[in-house]
Amino acid sequence: MSRRSTDGDLAFPVLILLVAVAWAHKVLMSKVEHYALLAGFAVGTSFVIVLITKLVMRARRWRGYRSPDLLEIDNMTGLEFERYVASMLRSHGYTHVRLTEEYDLGVDIIAEKQGIKWGIQVKRYSGLVKADAVRQVVTALKFYKCDQSMVVTNSYFSNVAKRLADSNDCVVIDRDKLRNVTI
Repeated sequence: MSRRSTDGDLAFPVLILLVAVAWAHKVLMSKVEHYALLAGFAVGTSFVIVLITKLVMRARRWRGYRSPDLLEIDNMTGLEFERYVASMLRSHGYTHVRLTEEYDLGVDIIAEKQGIKWGIQVKRYSGLVKADAVRQVVTALKFYKCDQSMVVTNSYFSNVAKRLADSNDCVVIDRDKLRNVTI
């Protein structure tokens, strides 16, 4: 009787099994590399976005103010809003910008631009700004030796306040103009 060697019979299935494991490992590793590449791209992109955001914020602070959203402005105190408006005025070319004393008689900020001295009333309100705000700043112009008046608010003006401002050449900056920073 001839004896058969069983070593040759197992070699082929073991070889097939090793090839299958190697192929599965390669496929698995390529997917891992693919996911690792995607994760690296996501992390890198996030880093770049954060970096750009920080640079933009730093540039705004360097220019003298940062532009908070209106909800942040709505949560400011009156004095914080006055300081924000003063900073915004400086960044838009106004010079000699200063806040007046605590009891200001209707003018919160005095500033100059192109030889015109402005008396500015600042109102951080949750309701409509009435004609009194316009009346106060207009009547205080001579006291502060100002040439022009302005009222800035985070809210809106009543129709009477708009008409009074228009008839007295008083510039009014409401919530919409403040959002677009058009001073």
